[in-house]
Amino acid sequence: MEPRIDLRPFPSRGHFWPSHWTVKTKLVVTACIPLMVLVPVVAMLVWSAGQAAYNKILISKVRSDLVLAQQKFFDLKMDRRDALRSWAESAYLRQHLARNGGKLDPNELGAQAEKLGLAYLRLVGPTGLVRSAHPSRVSYMLDPASFKALNDRREGVHMVLMSAAEMAEVSETMAARAVQPIVPTNAARPSAKSVENRGLVVQLLQPLYHQGEFLGTLEGGLLLNGNLALVDQINDLIYSPNTLLEGSIGTTTIFVEDVRVATTVRADGIARALGTRVSEEVRRSVLGRGEIWLERAYVVSDWYVAAYAPLLSPEGARIGMFYVGFLEEPYASLKTQLLYLFLIAVGVSMFLGAALVVRLTSGIFYPLRRMNYVMSRQEGGDTAARVGDLRRQDEFADLAEHFDALLDQLESRRHELESLNTELDERVRQRTADLQAANQKLHQAVEQLLASEKLAVMGQLTAGIAHEFNNPLAIMMGHLDLIRIALSDPESAKNLRLLDEQIQRMRNIVQKLLQFCRPDEYASYTEALDVNEVVQDSLFFAKAEMEAVNAQVELELQARNTVQISKTELQQVMVNLLINAAHALEGHDRRAAALIRIESRDLQLPDGQDAVGIRVMNNGDPIPEQQLRLIFRMFYTTKQAGRGTGLGLPVSRMLLQRYGGDLTARSPMYPEDQPDHGACFEIVLRCKARPSADILKESAQQLLQMEKKLSEGN
Repeated sequence: MEPRIDLRPFPSRGHFWPSHWTVKTKLVVTACIPLMVLVPVVAMLVWSAGQAAYNKILISKVRSDLVLAQQKFFDLKMDRRDALRSWAESAYLRQHLARNGGKLDPNELGAQAEKLGLAYLRLVGPTGLVRSAHPSRVSYMLDPASFKALNDRREGVHMVLMSAAEMAEVSETMAARAVQPIVPTNAARPSAKSVENRGLVVQLLQPLYHQGEFLGTLEGGLLLNGNLALVDQINDLIYSPNTLLEGSIGTTTIFVEDVRVATTVRADGIARALGTRVSEEVRRSVLGRGEIWLERAYVVSDWYVAAYAPLLSPEGARIGMFYVGFLEEPYASLKTQLLYLFLIAVGVSMFLGAALVVRLTSGIFYPLRRMNYVMSRQEGGDTAARVGDLRRQDEFADLAEHFDALLDQLESRRHELESLNTELDERVRQRTADLQAANQKLHQAVEQLLASEKLAVMGQLTAGIAHEFNNPLAIMMGHLDLIRIALSDPESAKNLRLLDEQIQRMRNIVQKLLQFCRPDEYASYTEALDVNEVVQDSLFFAKAEMEAVNAQVELELQARNTVQISKTELQQVMVNLLINAAHALEGHDRRAAALIRIESRDLQLPDGQDAVGIRVMNNGDPIPEQQLRLIFRMFYTTKQAGRGTGLGLPVSRMLLQRYGGDLTARSPMYPEDQPDHGACFEIVLRCKARPSADILKESAQQLLQMEKKLSEGN
């Protein structure tokens, strides 16, 4: 007979619950109190985190808007600089100067200024004499301070602040356009000025030569005061339709110091807020400390999510500001609506939670009291105590019957499943790695086979082309010698020398084609080389090109291993890379000095073989991604006509691959944390040369072995 269990109530312990409350009431209250406390706390934390994230998103957006606007502004300036440079170097202008004896017609300057949208364009001679100008006026001398500032600035684009007198000297019309009455503005710094008559000008400088003689500097100016078309163009790009919430307005402004001189901000919903001033807080941050403002700001009469950046003169002075931002009110309204919805959701959740607690606690208490009593008996040492028959067919009856056994089984099953999962993951990882390795080997073998077949066909074609080219070229050179004897005047000699250079260039192209397609016939003697010595020698050969761009050379030569390769061929590759690096630094106009860095270090290849790596880096303009994919193709070049054949990099890569090495490129790579310019070419050479044919044969053998293993299910 099953022993009966005493279910008498446990003695009272003096708790604070009212004596008439049932256990169900106490449990419901106990469950609801944490619910009522924790849910609001968690809701507040979630809402605060959401608010912070939302504000961060708005700041990130206005930051990206500022970057995009600055890039567009930069592109507009560069377009005008490039157009002025193209005109200065054009054949049309050379012919015009030749017809006018080296003089520049003011009408030509006026037509070009109107085309570029410039307020003025003038030619300043080497002595400071303004030889020709638009708007047209009698030749005059620049004052010494203006002429010195002009000479100190490099050719290109500069942001300058011109006084009313300086603008009047150039053009009375320009000086009048720059005048902007100052409008009293809330939150602005007190000022006694009533008119801003200085002009913010994008200054374009371009040297002009005629028949090798320096005529002077073309100076053009784009007046930003009142240039509404420019700010509208930038604003339309950044804040195109559907980029902001409905009701929000995107704005763009250019400041002379703290005065708006070109803006899309509206003062009364209609007229532009020209002449209004920036708030004192923003002025101290941007103009005072040179910081970039990325916060909400009071703009004329409303709050905006704003970004301000200082505009700097060539001397580094803060002469104005560039601003973008959008109206904050629609976003604030959205946050308020979200807050109401969030509070409603929290209230509903709390109500449903309380109702759910009441519902779930019904019918639980009697089985729980019996189980608690049995556990107390077990703790007292009564191992025969049992829950017994609960006279119900539910989960608690099963729990009473299988409680201890189920815990043991669950623990055992858990360990077993973890072991099986670990083993399965390892097998899947190993099989995936094998398949990836096999696929990579297959691609490499196919690429090398295709390359070998292409080189064979190109070798046959190139040999025929070289034969057909060399014979006419030899005849042409012979007749040029005869013509040179017959014609001895300097002009004819110059023309004949140009013909000689072009014929020699054609022969070099044919020779490089033969070297690329039939490398074995041009192979040189291989020897164990110290790559550091070859790098030093190559610097001497490329010295002229690097000095032409004032490039600084940094060396970090740490390689200690020697490599097997032809010294002349490795020098050829290094000189080609150094010349390319020097060409990439032409037109270098950033604050950082032009730099070429060369590194060498010892490596170990994936197959366990020792190797040496050489990296040639520069901090010039980056190589666009679409060009980076094509630079090792035959005849692909981005250089000007006559400066590149498109064979240097393909031939260099072919020479290295012939010894089991390779040549790769990546760009950008400066600075290291957030690269946005520069390029790096890396040479990898095996210490023990492996002919490309041996590598191809070994890859094919490994591929066959891998296919055999996979077919056998291993």
